[in-house]
Formats: sequence, structure tokens, C-alpha cells
Amino acid sequence: MKKIAMTALLAGTLFVPVAEAAQVEFTSPAWRDVTYGGGEFGADILGKGGNPDFYTFCLERNEGLSFNTAYNYTTSNAAEAGGVGGGNPDPISEGTAYLFERFSNGTLPGYSFATGSPAANAARAASGRTLQNAFWGLENEQAVDLLNPFIVAVVNEFGSIGAAMADSTRAGVGVLNPTKITSIQDPFFRRQSVLVNLPDNGMSMAMLGGGLLLVGAARRRLA
Repeated sequence: MKKIAMTALLAGTLFVPVAEAAQVEFTSPAWRDVTYGGGEFGADILGKGGNPDFYTFCLERNEGLSFNTAYNYTTSNAAEAGGVGGGNPDPISEGTAYLFERFSNGTLPGYSFATGSPAANAARAASGRTLQNAFWGLENEQAVDLLNPFIVAVVNEFGSIGAAMADSTRAGVGVLNPTKITSIQDPFFRRQSVLVNLPDNGMSMAMLGGGLLLVGAARRRLA
């Protein structure tokens, strides 16, 4: 029975696009405008090695998260609970996936990636605010600003704002849905959903979650 259970557990890491045992912490980068409620945020997948592992943005205007706090998480192609204007779950849009993929690769035209000096930090903070507002507009969290340069970019890419706001069919960009390490009965159990670049469709994060689960199980068995 133990062999069967272990085999099933290992198989689960290969087929479930979820990192149940993995945890994430969020940080506020030095260049971020702390008077602004949106991203960029740093995201550190605990046990993975980087700090942070990537930078990300909010998807929901009516959810929050705390910095330097460990959360459990799952990954998918949709925000859980959905935010102000989405369903539950709420799939990300074509425009959101397009912009975040290029942001993650450092190839998003018009984004100030440089940091280090006060002027560079201010420029990156301004780019972050503009991109965050584009994401919120594309996800129906606020009115779309058609003059936002990143909205202009996706309209040019997809042909119309409606096409840019359609549900994404792109592989490689998804949603990280954090939850508090408490009971699901906690009214604030689900926290702010954020974007995540998943170049292998989430397999690495799923296997990371399974690996950490196995380590935890082994430690409990030896205790």
C-alpha cells in the first residue's frame, strides 16, 4: 500500500498543474512606488533558489497580499475569485498574456527596465504603473485607457480591444493564485492573484511542489 501511495504521489507531480506544497513570498522592489497599490512585485518561490525568482503584477483590484509573508499557491490559466469584473475562475486575456510574456523576457517595447539610479528607478516605477493599469483594463478591473501605450500595443497586435480582451489561448503565461496558510474558512484565505511566466506550461512548478511534498513527508516519517 505504501508503494502504491508513493507511486500515485509521484504521478501526481506529472499531471497536476498545481504546486500544492510549494510556497511563495512577495517583496516590494526598491524602485516600486509604494504609494501605488499595484505592481511590480518580486515573487520568491521558496526553496527554488532565487530571491526574487521573478517580477509580477496584480490581476484583481479587490484582493490584497502582504509582503514577506509565506503563502501556499496553485497555478492555472485563471484568477480564482475573479476580481471586480471577472468570473470565477477568470481566465487571463490575450493582451495580458502577450504583454507579460514580453515583460518577463525583458523585451517589452517602451518599458524602462533599467534600475540603480534615482532617475532609472523613477522611470521603471512609472513603467510599472502604466503596465499595471493596462493589465487591470484588459482584465475588466477598471476602464480601459485606449491611450495607454501598452493598450495601444495590444490593439495593434490583435486588431481590436475586444480581441485583445478575449480569453488567452497562449501557452506559457498563467496565474499564480496564493492562499493563506490557514483554514479555508478564513474570509481572507484567497489572496491577490498574480501573473507568472510558465515556459514549460507549469511543469517545473508542479514538479517543484511535488518534490517539496515528498521532502515534507519524508521528514515527518523520520521524526
